[in-house]
Amino acid sequence: MNIRSVLNVIATLIVVIGLAILTSVPVGWMMGDSNEVIVRLFISALIPIAAGIGLYSASRTKHYELGRREGFAIVTFGWIAAAIFGAIPFMLISDLYWYDAFFETMSGFTTTGASVLDDKLVISTGETLKRGIADLPKGLLYWRSLTHWLGGMGIVVLSLAIIPFLKIGGQQLYNAEVPGPTSDQLTPRIANSAKILWGVYVLLSVIETLMLLPSMSLFDAWAHTCGTMATGGFSTLQSSVGGFNSVYVDTVITLFMFLAGCNFILHYRALRGKPLFYFKDDEFRLYLFITCFATFSIAALLMITGNPIITTDGSAMVPNLFNSLRYSAFQTVSILTTTGFCTANFAIWPTYACLVLVSMMFIGGCGGSTGGGMKNSRLLLLLKYSTMQVKRCLFPRSVSNIHLNNSRVDSETLHKVLSFFFLFVMIFLFFSLILSLYPDIDFTTATSASIASLGNIGPGLSKVGATCTYSWMQPSAKIILTFAMLLGRLEIYTVLIVLLPSFWRK
Repeated sequence: MNIRSVLNVIATLIVVIGLAILTSVPVGWMMGDSNEVIVRLFISALIPIAAGIGLYSASRTKHYELGRREGFAIVTFGWIAAAIFGAIPFMLISDLYWYDAFFETMSGFTTTGASVLDDKLVISTGETLKRGIADLPKGLLYWRSLTHWLGGMGIVVLSLAIIPFLKIGGQQLYNAEVPGPTSDQLTPRIANSAKILWGVYVLLSVIETLMLLPSMSLFDAWAHTCGTMATGGFSTLQSSVGGFNSVYVDTVITLFMFLAGCNFILHYRALRGKPLFYFKDDEFRLYLFITCFATFSIAALLMITGNPIITTDGSAMVPNLFNSLRYSAFQTVSILTTTGFCTANFAIWPTYACLVLVSMMFIGGCGGSTGGGMKNSRLLLLLKYSTMQVKRCLFPRSVSNIHLNNSRVDSETLHKVLSFFFLFVMIFLFFSLILSLYPDIDFTTATSASIASLGNIGPGLSKVGATCTYSWMQPSAKIILTFAMLLGRLEIYTVLIVLLPSFWRK
C-alpha cells in the first residue's frame, strides 16, 4: 500500500475540515457570540489547517497510486481524522471530555444524530455559565449542524468534487463511501458525478431553508435543513422539531426528509424533466409503500387506543385523525430515513408502533441517499432472492433471474447483499451483547442503542428514547457506539477490510 499517497490525501481532508470550522467564526460573530468563543473557534480551525498542511508537506509525492487498498484506507482513516479534528471546537469551548466530543462529532459526520448534550450540561465561556443545547454558542451550534451537512453526501465525495487531483484513482474513493449495494455514477468522470450529486444536494438544501423561514429564524432554518437533508437529526432545541409546535414546520421537514431518503440520482433526473423516473424505480416504489403502510397503520392504532400523544416538549395532543397522521407520518419518515428528528415521544406508543419503527431502523433509506440502514434496494433484492429460492423448491430445474429496474442482477452483487445482511445482523447482535454487560443498560436500551448507532438513526427506546440523550453512558460504551456509527455510515465493508491482517500485507 502506498502510505504516502494515503497520508497526503488524508492531510487534504483535514485541511478541508479546518476550513469548514473556520466558517463558524463569522457566523458566531454575526450571532453575537463572545470574543472568547470567537477566538476559540478560530484556534479550533487553525489546528487542523496547520496539521493538515504539515502532514501534506511531509507526505508529498508526485505519483498518486490509489488502488483498492488505498481507497479503503483513505475513506476509513479520513473519516476518523475528520471526527478527531472536528471535535476540537467542542473541547475548547464546552466542558465535553474528549470521548464525548469525539462521540458528538462522529455522530454529526455519520449523520447519526445521537447526542451527549442535554439540559444538565454546564459549559463555560469565560465567566458566563450556560445550560442546554439552545444556550450553546451559535458558532458551535452552527459547526455541530454543519458536520451533518458535510457528512450527509460524504466528506470524500465533496473533496472529489472540489479538489482536482483526487480524481486520480477517485473511483476507489467513490465506491468506498457512496452508500448502497452499487455505486451508480451519472458520468464517466467521478469528479463530475460528485459535482452533480453535491449540486442537487445544495439546491434542495437552499429550497428547504427558504421554505422554513416563515416559521423560524434563518439560523434555525439552516440548522434544521442540515439535519434534514443529511438525514442527521441535530436540532437547535432540546425538544427537537417538536419544540416549534408547528404543523407547517412538521410538514416541510417531513417532505424533505422523505426526499433525502431517496436516491439522489432520481432527483437529478426529475430536475432534468423526467419526474416519472421516481415511479419507474423499483426501490422507490418499495420505499413509498413502506412509508405509507407504516404511517397509516400507526395512525390508525393511535386513534384506536385513544391515548394522548405526548410531544417532545411535554404537551398532550388529542389522537384525532389529523394529529395521528401528523405525528405518525413525521416519526415514520424520520426513522425510516434514519434522520432521528422527533416531535413526539414514540417510545411510549403502543408496542406495535414501536416494533414497526424499530424494524424500519434496520431498513433505512434508499441506495444513493443520505440515509443509513441496510437500504431498501438490499431489502428488495433479499425479498426477490428468497422468493426465487422458494419457487425452486417446487421447480428445482428452473432458471430464475433476479431483476432490478429491468436489469439483471449478477450473482456477485447478490452475494454481496447476502453477506452484508449477515454481517449487519451479526454486528448488531455483537454490539447489543457488549452493551448488555453494563449494569445500567437494560435489554431495550442495549438493542435499540445498537441499531440506532449502526443504522445511523440516533434516538432509540427506553433510556435512549426520543426525549433522552447518551450523556449518561459510561465512556467505554460511548466509544463502542462511536465505532458502530462509523461502521454503519461506511457500509461495514470499508471499515472491516482495514481491520484484516491481510490488508496490511504486501
